Amino acid sequence: MILTLELKILKLSFRHNHYLITILSLAVFLIITYGVIFKQSWISSFDSTASQFVREFANPTLTRLTIQFTQMANVGPAIGFIVGACLILLLIDNGRSAFFLFVNGIVLAGPVNSLIKLLIDRQRPTLAHLVQVHSSSFPSGHSMSAMMVGGSLIIIINHIMAKKSQRLIINCLIGLFIILIGLSRIYVGVHFASDVLGGWTLGFFLLRISQIIFEKIGVL
Repeated sequence: MILTLELKILKLSFRHNHYLITILSLAVFLIITYGVIFKQSWISSFDSTASQFVREFANPTLTRLTIQFTQMANVGPAIGFIVGACLILLLIDNGRSAFFLFVNGIVLAGPVNSLIKLLIDRQRPTLAHLVQVHSSSFPSGHSMSAMMVGGSLIIIINHIMAKKSQRLIINCLIGLFIILIGLSRIYVGVHFASDVLGGWTLGFFLLRISQIIFEKIGVL
């Protein structure tokens, strides 16, 4: 009886923390958005410091690798990867997870990002751009998509993979990919650090809302 009660308390505490993190991610995104819209000095300081840090060890080899790496999250390759991953999930009879990934990666990430870019209409950094870009700056679409697609894969893997050690390794690799994609956008000069952080936090918030809804309706 006592053990059951303790387990229920732990479960409620875990769920409460998850909701708190979700709300916190939205709060951070809104704060950054406010700073960007009203051109706050702390945003400029943050962007300048982060840009200097990311570019501190720039060299021709790293530049070449970063350009190739950041292009992995371009629209074409990203859609191709999502469709391929969905097909694999369908082949292993996991259509619900495929639907979850498709909704987050294609239905939500791109349209929501494009809408907010249109509303904010922030100019890109004046640094030389090492890759071509055709839209406004805030929030970073690559960072947001990496968070939503990578996060979806982490959630799916944690549902279908039995071995904890394997889950941990894959989760860490995906997490590293999400971080590096964001940093690569700063390195190639097409985004401010606040664009990247905005993309991550908005992507995480949408991912969590999607996860909550899918779990409520029994799809996950």
